Amino acid sequence: MMNELRLTYLYRQYISNRSSAEELQELEALLKNLANEDAISGLLDTTWDDLDTLNAKDISQEQADLIYNSIIKSKPQQKRTYKLWAIRIAASILLCMSIGLIIYRSYTPQSQQKTVINTTKPKVQDFLPGKNKAVLTLSNGNEVILDDTQSGRIANQGGVVISKLNDGQIAYSSAHSGQKSTSSADQLNTLTIPKGGQYQLTLPDGTLVYLNSASSLTYPTKFAGTDRKVTLSGEAYFEVAKNPKMPFIINVNNKQEIQVLGTHFNVEAYTDERVINTTLLEGSVKILYKNKQAILKPGQVAINSMGTDLDIKPADIDEAMAWKNGLFIFNNENITTVMKKISRWYDVEVVFKGNMENVNFLGNYSRTKSLASLLKNIELMENVNISIEGRRITVTRL
Repeated sequence: MMNELRLTYLYRQYISNRSSAEELQELEALLKNLANEDAISGLLDTTWDDLDTLNAKDISQEQADLIYNSIIKSKPQQKRTYKLWAIRIAASILLCMSIGLIIYRSYTPQSQQKTVINTTKPKVQDFLPGKNKAVLTLSNGNEVILDDTQSGRIANQGGVVISKLNDGQIAYSSAHSGQKSTSSADQLNTLTIPKGGQYQLTLPDGTLVYLNSASSLTYPTKFAGTDRKVTLSGEAYFEVAKNPKMPFIINVNNKQEIQVLGTHFNVEAYTDERVINTTLLEGSVKILYKNKQAILKPGQVAINSMGTDLDIKPADIDEAMAWKNGLFIFNNENITTVMKKISRWYDVEVVFKGNMENVNFLGNYSRTKSLASLLKNIELMENVNISIEGRRITVTRL
């Protein structure tokens, strides 16, 4: 109750332009504290009309996102949805407060001004988000850069036509209806996704695969025999075509095997990570690791830490599928993991200086946006400094 009264007082002081520098800093701290969430919501509900003079309704979505992620940083595993107008109001308050602090400090003694100047960060260099791009390596060794290739037929391998569709994905089909393919399961293709890329693929059996950045999938131009085998490195989401007579088998980095008949699931298995995560959306999959095996149910994730056991837990489906749905969802993730994901998608190099243990980040961000505002969010919410030189981002623990 005391915090709520204090919050109301400080906010009214601010609105009436009577805040001291200390009161402005106290108000900012209270606004960022999730323990005051209900009081903040109530306060904002009653002051919408008052904020017209602050241009709250005209604040940009990027500014709102920046402050929103600052406001929601708190305890892990807590997820909240705010109405857009409430987010914009809160953003306007903090944005105008920052301007107020700058004006206030301009009248302070010269010695204090130096402190402000020294802590002011330069404008963050920006990087564009990733896009559809990939390299297809054919069985004869020829490489096709798909982002430079027009829609239509790419190649014909033993009666199997490889085409780039209008939506950009790659698909395999028989050259002529009813014609028997002479292609064999020994003819392998590899689809490689570089940093800053993603791609969609329809395999010869109709299985749909979405590949994330810095990933690759090797597969035959025709599935034959008793199973359908592919090899994955990186991250991919599979919608496997059902065929009870031919199980679909994924070799994951030569460390784990996944067997399915027909189902939807996501596999995260980057070589620079020590964990393989297999998240099941529907159907069932069997995970094989060394002499261990586990059957997943929908809504579960198999966590393989390369130890002796497979750890089966309830999955956060939204978080696992965020990349495919055009989002980053960071749920109290360590900054090293966060920056690895950023590195892959924006095609940048990341260097760490200092101990990053217990430096975690919480927030959501669209993968269609450029990088600058996300880096600002990270600096705002954690005790780190970010500097950029070319395409190298250095994260330093303060």
